[in-house]
Amino acid sequence: MVVRRQVLRAEVEELILQRLLESRWKPGSRISIDGVARDLEVSPTPVREAMVALERSGLVEYVALRGYVVAPVLEPAQMAELLDARRAVEAAALERAFEDVDALVENLEAAHAVHGDVIAQIRESGEVTYELLQEHFRADWGFHEVIFDLADNRYLTRMVETLRGHTHRMRQTWAGGPPALDIHEAYEEHGRILDKVRQHHHDGALDALARHLDEVLQRSTAVPDVSIE
Repeated sequence: MVVRRQVLRAEVEELILQRLLESRWKPGSRISIDGVARDLEVSPTPVREAMVALERSGLVEYVALRGYVVAPVLEPAQMAELLDARRAVEAAALERAFEDVDALVENLEAAHAVHGDVIAQIRESGEVTYELLQEHFRADWGFHEVIFDLADNRYLTRMVETLRGHTHRMRQTWAGGPPALDIHEAYEEHGRILDKVRQHHHDGALDALARHLDEVLQRSTAVPDVSIE
C-alpha cells in the first residue's frame, strides 16, 4: 500500500506539473486541491502531497488564507540567477556528452530538425497560436534535453528538471506576441552549437552554448512583465 501511494502521488504530481508547464493556470491564480482531486478522480491526499513537492520546485507557492497559487513570473534578477545556474549545469552536461560525440551530433541534429518543423508550421500558419507556442517551447527544450540524456548523470538530470520549472516561469513573460518571441533566434543559436559539435570543437560548442544562454537572458529581460492569457 505504501508503494502504491507513492506511485499515485508521483503520477498526480506529473499531471499537475504538465498542466503548469502548459500554462493551464495564470500566475497568481489559486489551485484548488479539492478541485484538482475531482478532476483527476483521486482523493485530496495525493494532490496535497504533490503540491508540497511542487512548492519546492518554485512553480507553486503556499499563501496564507488562500492555499496554493501559481508562482508569479520571474523578476529580472531572478532570471539572471536562473540563467547563471543553467550555464553551469548545462556546461557540465555538455562536457560529459562530448564523450560520445557521434551520438551527440546525431541526436542534436534530430532535435534541431523537430524544432525546424515547428518553425515551418508557424511560418505556414502566419500566426503564433497558443498550441504552436507550446510546440516551440517543447522543441526548444528538447534540444537541451539531448545534452542531458547523453551526459548520463542522474544528479545533473535532477538539477535540470528543477531548472526546467523555473525556465517555464521565465517563459511566461513571452506574452507580447510574435515580436517578443525568440523562435528564430533560439533556433539559429542552437544551430551554432550544433555546428561546433559537428566539428568536434569542444571549446567552441561550450562557448556557443554560453552565448546562447546569454542571449536568452537578454531577450527575457527586454520583454514586458506580463503572463500568457
